[in-house]
Formats: sequence, structure tokens, C-alpha cells
Amino acid sequence: MNDKIRVGDSVKLIDLPHWLIHDLPESEQTEMREFIGQQTIVREIDSYGYFWLEFEVIVEKNDTNHCCGHSFAVSHDFIDLVTPYV
Repeated sequence: MNDKIRVGDSVKLIDLPHWLIHDLPESEQTEMREFIGQQTIVREIDSYGYFWLEFEVIVEKNDTNHCCGHSFAVSHDFIDLVTPYV
């Protein structure tokens, strides 16, 4: 079913590729691992067939909150289709 995923579809991130996070600081790796199991929308499918996803995190620091975003691409074996875009 993964080969039928299109831009606008809702998908669940089922894992992260090692090549994507291995060079990141440990805190960012931990933050990105929290996206596993979460749903998002496919924003783009690039010319290599990678699916571009975006996730947002609310970070609390010194009694203030701010939003951090992560945008990255994964291959089809790291996502599952949840709801097709109609």
C-alpha cells in the first residue's frame, strides 16, 4: 500500500533511518524519535521518491514555550498510509 502514497495523504512515521539522525546531537535525535508513531501530511515527493514530512514540537524553556519544526524526507518503508487525501 505504500506505493500508493501521494502528496496530501496522512501518514504515520514508523521509524527513522539511521543515516538521517546519526550525525545529529543526541538531544535532537531524541526529539526526532518522538515523532515515531505520530501522523503527519506528506508535503512533497521528490524526484528520488522520498516523502517529505513536517513535524512541530513545543519546547518549554525558562517558563516560556516556543515551537520548533523539523522537515525531512524518508523512503516509503518508513511510513504507513493512514488516510488518503481526497
